[in-house]
Amino acid sequence: MGDKNVDFSVLDFEKYDDYIESFTVKQDYQYLGNHKVIAEVIKLGYRTTNTPYEKPEFKRRQFLAMQAIRPKAMADNHFSRFLSPDNEDPVLLQFKQREIPIFSKIIATIVFTMHIDIKGSEISAYIDLGMSWMNTTRRAYNHSNWKGIYEGKAYLRPMPHHLSYRNAQMNILYHTDSDNFKVVHHDRYGLMFMHKGDHKYLPVGCRDTPFSRNVHRTTVNSPKYGTVIFYDHTLRKKV
Repeated sequence: MGDKNVDFSVLDFEKYDDYIESFTVKQDYQYLGNHKVIAEVIKLGYRTTNTPYEKPEFKRRQFLAMQAIRPKAMADNHFSRFLSPDNEDPVLLQFKQREIPIFSKIIATIVFTMHIDIKGSEISAYIDLGMSWMNTTRRAYNHSNWKGIYEGKAYLRPMPHHLSYRNAQMNILYHTDSDNFKVVHHDRYGLMFMHKGDHKYLPVGCRDTPFSRNVHRTTVNSPKYGTVIFYDHTLRKKV
């Protein structure tokens, strides 16, 4: 962890597979064909004078680069410091993984979560994750208790002020713009969110749209939270 030289190039890639793919050339597929074989050849260093990072090193380099970009934001705002080292809840770990890139304005993330209340009503919401963290920091009205969420003493609940809030049993539906996103109702593609910084549209449905490339969708299952969906948008410019 004491590297003096930070490799910022790793921030150009969202996933390790994308990083490895950047070393390929057209002839690789002509002569090798199989993607796994190509990846293994690249990892051996035959494509470049510098041997590509293995996956753990790639993620460590990403962390160091993000830390170098916004060290103060990390120190002041990351709530995951309250997460127990023994806590392996997949959803909480996904939250932790996104803290640095969100506070560093590298990505913006919307979270879809669902909850069944004591009356058996299904309540769901799309949440601007970055705004939710900031609301906790600035002690906004009715904010989520992120310290308690990471400690396991509180629960991330859908709230009426979130980007989209739906109580199926009560037939209640609210849409509210957030700090980072504007709610958009598209005649053809349904509910979408527009990032206020780069004005890119983020579809949240499963169908393919012209805007699908603007968002990376990750579905995570947790014993505590059930199925949670993360919609990550990589920011194209500084906002």
